[in-house]
Amino acid sequence: MNSKFTRTDLGFAAVMLVCGFLYWNLISIDSLGAGVSIFAVIFCIVISIYLKLSGIHQTRGSIICLVVVALSAANFPLYDNIMIKGLNFIFLSVSVVYYICVLTKKRTEDKLTIFFIGDMINQLLIVPFYNFNCCFLGLKNGMIKNRHSKGLISALAGIVIFLPVLILVTNLLTDADAAFESMINSIHFSLSANMIEYIIQVILGIPVACYLFGLVYGNRYNRHTNHITLESINKNAAAFRFAPSITVYSALAVLNGIYMLFFISQASYLFSAFGNHIPGVMTYSEYARRGFFELCMVAGINLGVIIIAHLITSRGEKTGTPKMLKIETVALCFFTIMLIGTALSKMAMYIKYFGLTQLRVYTTWFMLVLLLVFVIIALRQFKIFNGSKIVIISFVILFMFLCYGNVDGMIAKYNINRYVDGTLKTVDVNALARLSDGAVPYMFQLYKDTDDENLKNNLKSVIIDQEDRERTFRDFNLQKYKGNQIRATIR
Repeated sequence: MNSKFTRTDLGFAAVMLVCGFLYWNLISIDSLGAGVSIFAVIFCIVISIYLKLSGIHQTRGSIICLVVVALSAANFPLYDNIMIKGLNFIFLSVSVVYYICVLTKKRTEDKLTIFFIGDMINQLLIVPFYNFNCCFLGLKNGMIKNRHSKGLISALAGIVIFLPVLILVTNLLTDADAAFESMINSIHFSLSANMIEYIIQVILGIPVACYLFGLVYGNRYNRHTNHITLESINKNAAAFRFAPSITVYSALAVLNGIYMLFFISQASYLFSAFGNHIPGVMTYSEYARRGFFELCMVAGINLGVIIIAHLITSRGEKTGTPKMLKIETVALCFFTIMLIGTALSKMAMYIKYFGLTQLRVYTTWFMLVLLLVFVIIALRQFKIFNGSKIVIISFVILFMFLCYGNVDGMIAKYNINRYVDGTLKTVDVNALARLSDGAVPYMFQLYKDTDDENLKNNLKSVIIDQEDRERTFRDFNLQKYKGNQIRATIR
């Protein structure tokens, strides 16, 4: 494996130390605002230039990945829903790592398949940590060859050692002289506070820099990128196929039989939502919530059973999926799809009577994703096609819809419009209070239009009480900015 470092590698290592600092300096975890987008742009530009200088050029696949990264990153300065932005931050991180994998051509297969899971385990855990020390090895080698670098490091070490003295002297001079204090205040820089914060960010940025450099450098020079390969995955998969086929088929047949009896015995209860009525002993809330938890349990069990059954079933000398295993899989998918359809109808009925909430939107979205997965699994038993690619691409599209759908604004708009139209008896102001600033424009419009003084006062209180702390460009998002403008008009 390569142990030499070119000037390009050394320059990239130095830049990664800066990126490690910027990771903590720009990204504010409690807001996930524009700083995330700025860091993503800087990092993608840096790695693209480094790999291009190393002779690695963009491909059609890497450009598509870069577009996905750009769509994900562009969301942070626009919307204010912290939960969705938290999920999007994870999605963005995974997307950037996969972009590097595609650009350096280190995928197990040169296309999007089920082996995407192996690629991500390799890229997120194995490659960066096996190459974790390469950043400092490169810098150390560069310093040994350059006597000026030794002097620079010694100078920086001296500054760090004397930093407490510098802070103390600066504070004493600030207290002793008004002119000096005015100069320090004019540049908005407090050595006693900001410098310590910067030092902490530099220290925390070092492991981030080592991780990022190890990831990119390892893929650039093919260092420790072959721990998970197509051959190793197939070999391990073959080792798992130890269960006699008759054992698996019998277990699946019993499970399918239980589900069939369950659906028959619970038919009137499960399918009540299709007729827009519920069992007399239950409320709409109890009916919908119970249906969702049933869905999660059944879907989770069935998906786990399908995966395990396909992993452990002995194939003998055959390479394809046994016919009986396909039949049992289709049956499990059918039962799960039936329950998902029932649960979706329950949720639609619940929303009709009680309106939208974040939880109802998120669970509906989740059910749609599950529905897609089980439909693809079922179809895959009849015809061989790249189902994993369809699932992954569909998930990306659905997730982007969730990110850019302005969920909180949509919830507020839907509930308020239903209230104005008279199809909802009340508007739940307490529920609106739990939404982000994406809901503020719709609450403000109702505040201006309503003649109900009690409702007007409640809406004003909710709008004003929304989080409105001082923010920097790192925390900026457009919805928060508009919310602050509205708050300023009604205070």
